[in-house]
Order: sequence, then structure tokens, then C-alpha cells
Amino acid sequence: MRVFGVDENGLGPRLGPLIATGVTLDVRSYRASALCRRGEALGITDSKASSAFGRMALAEGFTLAILERLGGEAPRTADSLFAELAVDGMLGLRAPCPGGETSRQCWSNAPSLPLFGGDIVDGRARLRALEGRSSLRITRARSVVICAGVLNHELALGHTKLSVDLHAFERLVLEARAAISEPLLAICGMVGGIRKYESYFGRFPAAHVHCVEESKQRSVYTVDGIGEVRFEVDSDAHHLPVAIASMIGKYLREVAMERLNAYYAAHDPTLPRVSGYHDPKTRSMVERTEALRYRLQVADACFERRG
Repeated sequence: MRVFGVDENGLGPRLGPLIATGVTLDVRSYRASALCRRGEALGITDSKASSAFGRMALAEGFTLAILERLGGEAPRTADSLFAELAVDGMLGLRAPCPGGETSRQCWSNAPSLPLFGGDIVDGRARLRALEGRSSLRITRARSVVICAGVLNHELALGHTKLSVDLHAFERLVLEARAAISEPLLAICGMVGGIRKYESYFGRFPAAHVHCVEESKQRSVYTVDGIGEVRFEVDSDAHHLPVAIASMIGKYLREVAMERLNAYYAAHDPTLPRVSGYHDPKTRSMVERTEALRYRLQVADACFERRG
């Protein structure tokens, strides 16, 4: 059977992209607790526990090993990483960019990988140990990358951040289902405080969605032509494919933030490297780059989120 795990990274920051990532596991039978224990023993668990700003080595090595397996070669640069993971590809990611320095803040710096001390040899070993001699195989990893500019545009149209996030989840589920010839079990992280999803879906036709359960802990639906779609509290701690998606998405976001950091550090080497979240370092960086961004004519809407 195919189990698809989906999670987001970067829902709440001031800077950088919102990223939704989905990972498909091929298993003979899905035993969530046993698979989670296997992952945890190898350090493969939700990104809040396994990786964070400043300690990304494990997630980096593991992600590169997965992508090497899936694509035949590990990505060697940030551009090739985004090209391999992003549903939209590089052309789609860059299409909304207004050009000039606004575009260069995100794309001018394409650092070589690994970027955070990750070791692909270690990643390969963890991947081999995770799959072992069992039927478990990781068969797909894809991301929807929503930059600050696109997110701000969606907010200006009256959409909420949660609806943008949910629609990215839906898109990943639809793409994963289209890649296989059997029903999918899709397990997603809860989207904010939403518990009744039917009125929020944007890509699943209402007539095709059938509610199975809606509770504080989880919301479950069957969707015609797709299979079962679940939203669960702390799903990244209880489901291996969601945990792996969380790790990959966290790594992808950190690479994006490092590109942004490097761009501004090239203009002012005294600037701190920042996570992009609501913390003192990020606040300082935003304030200290205000005059520089004005001089370079970097569009405010492509730098800082408005909601």
C-alpha cells in the first residue's frame, strides 16, 4: 500500500517561504507505531526534534540520500535541490519574481551542497537501516514552495494563510495520487485550528468528499478518486512519512533562508544569520536592512510577510 505523509514548515515566520512537503512510503502494511519507533532510533523524527536553525546536519545528509535514491544523483547545488523537490520546478518558482534586486535576493546565490555539514554517507546509512530488509521503501518526495511575495499576494486577494497552506497540502495529495494506480492513504498535519475541513477545501470537489470523523485529535475524509485523507494532531510525531516530510521541508526552508542571509551579508557582513522567525535577531536584521533594501529597490512584499 502507499502511505503519503504531508507537513508544512514555515507557517508563522516573518521572512522566507512557507513550504509544504509530501513523502510517499510503499509498505506491505502500515503499522504507524512500529515505523515511528524504527525512525526515532535512527534520529528520523519530526523536524522540531531532529533539526532546527543551526543544527541541520542530520536532516541534510538524510534528505540528500533520499533524493539521490529517487533521482539517481544527489543535488549538488541549492538550485538543483529546489529543481528536484519543487512541484513547480525552477521556472515556476521564479515566474512570479518581479526581477532586479528583488529576484536576486532569493536566487543570485546558489551555494554548493551540503551546506550545513550534512554527510550523505551518513544519510545513506540511515536510509538503509530504516528500510532494512522490510518492504518499506521511500518512493516520492515533493514540495510546494510559497515565497513571501506569493503568500502576500494571496493574502491581498482575501485568502488566509491557513487556506493557502491547506491548498498546498491538497495539491501534493493530488499529485501523489496521480503518480500511482491505487487508492492513497494521505496523513497530514493539522492545519492551524481547523477541525472541519470540508468548507475549506479548494481542490477537492465538495461532492467527492465524505466525512468519516471530525474530532479534536483528527479529521478523516474519504475523497473519491484519491482514497483516505486524514489530518492529525502531532502527526509528525506519530507517523513516519509525515516526520520525513517535516525533515525535508525544514531543510529546504533553511537552504532558502541561507540564500537570503548570504545575499544581505554580501552587502553588510556584520548582519547576523537569521532564522526568519519572530525573534530578536530577525527583528534586528529587518530593521538594519531597511535603508539598504530601499536603496536596492527590493520590493517590500517580496521580503517580509504581511500576515
